[in-house]
Amino acid sequence: MNFDQISIVTRKELKELATNKGTWISALVFGLLFTMTSLSTVMADAEQDGVASIDWPVIYLSMFVGVFAGFVICGTVFFREKQSGVIETLLCTPLDLRTIWLGKVLGVALPSYLLGLLSAGVLAVLSFASVGAVAMPSLLTVFHLAVVAPLFIASAIGLVGYVQLAMGMRENRIISMGVFFLLIAGLSVSSGLVQENGALVTQIVLALLVGGALLFVLSFVLSNRLDKEKIVTSIPD
Repeated sequence: MNFDQISIVTRKELKELATNKGTWISALVFGLLFTMTSLSTVMADAEQDGVASIDWPVIYLSMFVGVFAGFVICGTVFFREKQSGVIETLLCTPLDLRTIWLGKVLGVALPSYLLGLLSAGVLAVLSFASVGAVAMPSLLTVFHLAVVAPLFIASAIGLVGYVQLAMGMRENRIISMGVFFLLIAGLSVSSGLVQENGALVTQIVLALLVGGALLFVLSFVLSNRLDKEKIVTSIPD
């Protein structure tokens, strides 16, 4: 695997994304909406207990916004490039398919992860500003933001990216939406469990770490099965 070639693909995607205002507006509006929703939860906890913890809201928000932003940006980097036939240009280069796939995944994962971090940072600042009595984030939260969140977000993007490259357009929409809603449903169920029992945060972060590692292995193995002929024949006329 040639990391210089991977970085070339990643830089190409980042440059193109930088000029795509529609994608950024969608991701930022969604991130702001859920940041404000999470802020109302923090304020309710502070009113009830006298002091609020932002550990779970920060963990949940960074994952939720990161995964959603990744899904939105995947639509531009993988799906629309294939739909418009632009992917054929990349397939004509000497780059192998795994290099193209991994470069695109990193090109989507980096801004998605940063948007997740930005949402978590804004939530922390607004919580301290509006509530005041907020406990400092734990080491578990720091570990999640530094290790678990980027691993899980990149792995989820890798799986969705594989599906969007390998499948036909109709199957693409169905499977991609299915994978996305499965991931979001898992996060929503986790949030419900934590609200019932706050001691479950550690177990859920560890489960996300293991889940992210398994998703990474699965998407990496699947990427080795990508086939240029299959990609070309699944491009719409």
